[in-house]
Amino acid sequence: MKQGADDTAHISEQWSWTGLTTLGSPLVWIGIVFVVISFVTWLYVLKHMPLSVAFPASQVIHALIPLSSWIVLGERISLTRWCGIALVLIGLAIVARPVARLEEKL
Repeated sequence: MKQGADDTAHISEQWSWTGLTTLGSPLVWIGIVFVVISFVTWLYVLKHMPLSVAFPASQVIHALIPLSSWIVLGERISLTRWCGIALVLIGLAIVARPVARLEEKL
């Protein structure tokens, strides 16, 4: 196997179209592990929470990524993006609140 800047496996050119060469990269395997963890976590959430609450709650990522980038990386967030973050959080509150009240009554 050839060692170079990329740590991908080098197989016959005939099979390169399959993408199998990327399986030689440890970063690809780390990504696969995180996808599996994400899937298992999502199944756990669905086991304990109705989909009508879980799915909208999963969309909070659209607010968390820019906010964490602002805090950790010091990125600048435009006024339009701040408005978008606010709309996502307001929408989440609107969708989740009635279902949470219904769950309390049960």
